[in-house]
Amino acid sequence: MARWRRPGANEILLVFLLLDAIGCLCSWRSHNYSPQNPLWPFLSTAFLAWRVSRGGRISRMILIIGSGAAYAVTVLAVARLWDAAVVALLIISAVLLALLVSPPVYGRTRSTPVQVRAQSWSQLLPPRPPAWLVPWGLLAGVLVTLACLGSMDFTTVAGCRPAVSDACGAWAEGYPLRWLTAVQGTPLISKEALLKDSVQWALGCTSLLYLAWLRLMPSADLSD
Repeated sequence: MARWRRPGANEILLVFLLLDAIGCLCSWRSHNYSPQNPLWPFLSTAFLAWRVSRGGRISRMILIIGSGAAYAVTVLAVARLWDAAVVALLIISAVLLALLVSPPVYGRTRSTPVQVRAQSWSQLLPPRPPAWLVPWGLLAGVLVTLACLGSMDFTTVAGCRPAVSDACGAWAEGYPLRWLTAVQGTPLISKEALLKDSVQWALGCTSLLYLAWLRLMPSADLSD
C-alpha cells in the first residue's frame, strides 16, 4: 500500500492502462463513434506502455502524441456530439497526458534512468492555471466562433417544401454547427448551436493557452 500511496512509474503506467481501457470501451460503446474492435488499439497501447516501463523513450513519445491527438479530436467533436461520452473521453485523454509527462514516468525513460516517486497521486496533477488564462481562453473561443461565420452552406428551412417554394432555402453560417441563418431577410440564431460552438472553441483555445503556459514554466525537479 505504501507504494501506491507514493506512486512510481510502474504504478502510474498501470493506472494509465486502466484508464485507456475505459476510454476504449467508452468510444466503442458510444453510437457517435465509428464501430471498431477496441482490442487491437488497447493491445498496441499496452505494448508501448510496457516498453515505457523498460525505459523506452520513443514509446513514451508515441503515447504522448497519441493521447494529445485523441484529446484534440475529442475537443473538435464537442459541438457535434455533445454527450456524456465526449466529456468522459475528454477527461480521460487529459489525465493520460498528465500521467505520461509526470516526473516518475519521465525519469524512467531518461538516458540515465532516475527512480522517482511522487509524494501522492495529487502531485501528478498538472499545475493550476493562472487566473487570467480562463477568461482569455473564453474570449478567444468567442472570437473564433464569430470568425467561423465565414463558413457558409446553403440549407433548407425546416417545415418547407423546396420543390414548391424557393423561399425555403437560406444561407446558414457557423462552424461546425450552422447557428446563423437569414430567412427572407430576417436573421435567425440557434441559441443551442451557438452555445455548442462557443463551448467547443473556448475549450480548444483554453487548452492551447494552457499548453503554451506550461511550455514557459521551468522543468520539473526529478529529485526523489
